[in-house]
Amino acid sequence: MAKTIKKPKKKTDKELFDLLDTKIASAEYIFKKHARERQIDRAISDLEVLDILEGKLKRNRHRNKKKDKFEEGRADWNYCIEGRNLDKKKIRIIISFENNMIPIITVMWI
Repeated sequence: MAKTIKKPKKKTDKELFDLLDTKIASAEYIFKKHARERQIDRAISDLEVLDILEGKLKRNRHRNKKKDKFEEGRADWNYCIEGRNLDKKKIRIIISFENNMIPIITVMWI
């Protein structure tokens, strides 16, 4: 009989942003291979991604709950965070939580 993983409870905005603030400040994040490839393809820097995730001033960090998604077999939801770079271009970042780290799954222009 296959073991099924119970779908975790989705984090509230406050829980999500508190965790982001803590984990980014203490460098508990990792850019996954897919995110690195998309950054190169789309010329999006680490600094642009991290500034949005940290909620830096004028980056307009917000959550797009419509794009949050749970993938079967994963420990947590994938969360969609959006914001702007210094040139006011919109960026979407997909993250999750895994083993006390934030895997940054992908980044894109929107």
